[in-house]
Amino acid sequence: MRKLLPSKRDDFFPSLFESGFETDLFDRFFKESHYPKVDIKEVEDHYEMKMDVPGFSKENVKVEYKDGYLEVEGTRDESKETKEDDGHFIRKERSYGSFKRSFYVGEIDDSKISGSFKDGMLQLQVPKATEQEKQNKGKQIQIE
Repeated sequence: MRKLLPSKRDDFFPSLFESGFETDLFDRFFKESHYPKVDIKEVEDHYEMKMDVPGFSKENVKVEYKDGYLEVEGTRDESKETKEDDGHFIRKERSYGSFKRSFYVGEIDDSKISGSFKDGMLQLQVPKATEQEKQNKGKQIQIE
């Protein structure tokens, strides 16, 4: 039980910081400003993107390409605890909220963009456009 409670000795400075700002507004701002980490690699004829989105389901992540930008957005709702009389939280750190990230990729072949989602990781293959394919059109990308 003692390990569940935050120690004053551990994380000395964060404890001081948190104690002065423990408000719902403060917590909500930082919980909702989650930006997933991403790696983007440029290969000769395409881009490879890997984005960590732990805790998000495939159904709650959307990828779109429009006007040279690849946009990834996701939403994760707070789980609702219904049994209030069984106790109370002494620590609640799992985040919820939404994110939206945009990446300029220029002219690409939007008909061949592919994506997969597994174990909290979104992976996209984004082919660069050839000369005859350089017409930017909006498209929503299906994630498998």
